[in-house]
Amino acid sequence: MALADLIARLEHDADTRISELTAKAEAEARSLLAEASRVKETLRTTELSRRRSVRQARLERELAEARARARAQVLEARHAVLARIFEKVRERIPTLGASESWASVLPRHLENALRYVEGQRVLVRCSPSSTPLVRQHLAGRDTVIVVEDPQTPAGFVVTSADEGVVIDQTLEARLTRSEQRLAVELMARVSP
Repeated sequence: MALADLIARLEHDADTRISELTAKAEAEARSLLAEASRVKETLRTTELSRRRSVRQARLERELAEARARARAQVLEARHAVLARIFEKVRERIPTLGASESWASVLPRHLENALRYVEGQRVLVRCSPSSTPLVRQHLAGRDTVIVVEDPQTPAGFVVTSADEGVVIDQTLEARLTRSEQRLAVELMARVSP
């Protein structure tokens, strides 16, 4: 074989080897580019998902806060309604204290209070509107002193002689004691 053939053969082998290496490098580059594209897409998807999650969490928090504010406003409105109702009732207490309805139940409330301090000397302070009925009902009881007291609102207050027991049966006190229970009942009636 001649030198020229040997050089040609070496050049041909080198060209073949270069072509193989170039093809392999190009395939590897395409593979790396495809992997980079997949990684880029994964990162983009992950970032979008993270942003979506952050946005969703923020929206849920804002919604919860809006609901809490709405509940607070509803509670404030209900409280205002109840306050107006109880204010109107308190304004009517003097009228209610002079009503036949109160006169019909006053003796029962008076007897219940006196039963609690049975046998003791007691002072019964009455509103001017209740005094005649209380005196009539308690006539002849020597352990009971009835006093008309303009400072006592509609109803009466029973006080033991030693002042250890005080039973306030004024309409104002009865309303105050019943206010929480009445508030629940009234809300059931006025709430949708």
